[in-house]
Amino acid sequence: MDTESREEELKKLALAFCINPRRTAKELAEAAGISKATFYRIYGSRDNLSRLLSEKAREKVSFLMELVNEEEGDSKSRLRDIICCCCDNKEYLMLLCYGNVTGSIDSWCQETYTRQMTDFFLRGQKSGAFRVDIPASVMTELFAGAMWSLFEGECHGRVASASLPAYWETFFLHGIENQ
Repeated sequence: MDTESREEELKKLALAFCINPRRTAKELAEAAGISKATFYRIYGSRDNLSRLLSEKAREKVSFLMELVNEEEGDSKSRLRDIICCCCDNKEYLMLLCYGNVTGSIDSWCQETYTRQMTDFFLRGQKSGAFRVDIPASVMTELFAGAMWSLFEGECHGRVASASLPAYWETFFLHGIENQ
């Protein structure tokens, strides 16, 4: 199997694991479109899969944090890049968000994400790109909450996948006020 196909399979498994972390290996395999035998041959067990998905989430958060800490471009452009990166890796980020509840993901990802996103919003406030009347830590929580809500809505068919980044950016940067 090529790398791209394996990545799609892992994303399906991450989403299935996130939606119902108590799924059996057979149910996880079905969600990924593979047989139970293939699941065991490749992943060995649910615990091995959980560890692998934790590692992938860590990799994705590390890559996301590289974007967050980039010095090139203005804060709004970087925010667009961050939103696109989040959308491209939503299955892992959903697992990360859910992992905070289930304890299946170590706290490094959550703490790194929170700290560095808060720093990003603070830098954007200092540059004049973002409002200063809302604390950067609150912006981080709102951003993460919007992320989770939109990804959850997409997962259940309430939000169109193709429009997700545009909706998120528009809502986050402009709110819902009609001016």
